[in-house]
Amino acid sequence: MAPIKMAPIESNDRLMIILICAVPFAALSYCGLVMASLIAIPEVKQYPLVFGGIFALIPLVLGAAIWIGPFRK
Repeated sequence: MAPIKMAPIESNDRLMIILICAVPFAALSYCGLVMASLIAIPEVKQYPLVFGGIFALIPLVLGAAIWIGPFRK
C-alpha cells in the first residue's frame, strides 16, 4: 500500500491565516494564565522558581512534540 501524500501546510492559505492569528493569541492567553496563577495560588507564590520552570517547560515540550512528531516512525 502506497503512503498517502499530504499537501504541505503552506499551500492552505486559510489554515495559515488561522495559525498566524491563533498562535499569538494562545501565547498571550497562556502568559495571562501563568501570571494569574502566580498571583492567586499560594503554593505557586511560595515556590515561584519551581512553578516558573514548569510553566516554561510546558510550551517547550509541546512545541518539540509537535515538531518531532512527523519524523517519528
